[in-house]
Amino acid sequence: MRQNLREKRGENSLESRIDELVRKINLLEEELRKERELNRDILRELAVVRSILSLSSDAYKTSKKISLLSESLKAGPLARDITEILISEGPLNISQLTNLLREIRGRASRKTVAKKLRELMALGIIDMVEGKKSEKLFKVKSEGSSG
Repeated sequence: MRQNLREKRGENSLESRIDELVRKINLLEEELRKERELNRDILRELAVVRSILSLSSDAYKTSKKISLLSESLKAGPLARDITEILISEGPLNISQLTNLLREIRGRASRKTVAKKLRELMALGIIDMVEGKKSEKLFKVKSEGSSG
């Protein structure tokens, strides 16, 4: 009889321990579900912030381009065309720039382009950088190098 009592107490003890484990597992599952929902909300918020920052960056870049084009107009329409080409194409040498200007304007001489490039450098709109084999390239001045 004592053995039966011990067995019953052991079974009850084991049963209560199992019930306790089931209860804890249920609590953990509930916490994980809440955590997943919170993470989903955070990811949604981050996506919104990323979109806003991307749009802000695009607006800033566009504003900077407009500002550069406006400044370049001080040196005339050819200077504006040169600036626009350098904004869209990146660094180019005088020959590449002259060829693109000929496509756009119908005519352009290296001498005239070189003169406008000097004017644009004096205005602080473009920089000359070295390319491969000491090639002289011209590029729109970046924000950090203006001065």
